[in-house]
Amino acid sequence: MRLWSDAGQWIGLRVINALARSVPMEHERVAYGDSPRHHLDWYRHPTPGTRPTILFFYGGNWRSGRRQDYRFVADTLMTLGCDVVVPDYRLYPHVRFDDILLDARLATDAVLGRLAPASPLILMGHSAGAQIGALLTLDASLLSDPARIGGFVGLAGPYDFYPFTEDDHWELFGPEPAYPASQPVNYVRADAPPLFLLHGADDTRVRRGHSKSLMQKQQAAGGRAERRVYPGLGHVGLLLAFSRLHRRGHPVLQDVAGIIATLNDKS
Repeated sequence: MRLWSDAGQWIGLRVINALARSVPMEHERVAYGDSPRHHLDWYRHPTPGTRPTILFFYGGNWRSGRRQDYRFVADTLMTLGCDVVVPDYRLYPHVRFDDILLDARLATDAVLGRLAPASPLILMGHSAGAQIGALLTLDASLLSDPARIGGFVGLAGPYDFYPFTEDDHWELFGPEPAYPASQPVNYVRADAPPLFLLHGADDTRVRRGHSKSLMQKQQAAGGRAERRVYPGLGHVGLLLAFSRLHRRGHPVLQDVAGIIATLNDKS
């Protein structure tokens, strides 16, 4: 589930971010804790108005990533009429998953604390970030006010991956009694916010069976879950749909725009 695997891909990400700076915005860096990794970037439209806010968790196999490198995602989501927040969180091997999830909880509560009570918050994530976002959406015990989460959009997320297939995941998600807490499928519930699970048909990093499993189990529990699979897209390609080079008329962005409109109408 590591997003970028070599220096060439990192350079490409920098280029995508350089091209992304096309939307008028206000940017604020917010500290939500004491660690150097406890910061988030908050992108707002400069004109007043009530609009949805999307909290986006990036991926990177829970061991890599920087919020600054996902400026292009915020840029595109802002063209869809949203304000956007991108947090950093601590990473493995410096911490295990329970601390990573704690950081995500703190960041989400910090955002909720700064939003007006009527403002909807949509959680979104890619890859490992989608697993984090799904847990926050489904496990009502994690947030101070879970009812304020309007919905979840998961991009190529791992939701049902136990037993682990990567050797270091046994340590990352340990100790052993904590293994079930890493699996979003263990928290399906009828009263959860709606789940929209997007996956590339050609994803070989996080196979599309993960989103199928979560959708089926959430529906069986009486909750709402929808899944969309995109032919010809792999793990990274699903996220690159948000780049300025690809976003015009892209089916992923058309679907995301429709999802946001649907969730905003219900808020």
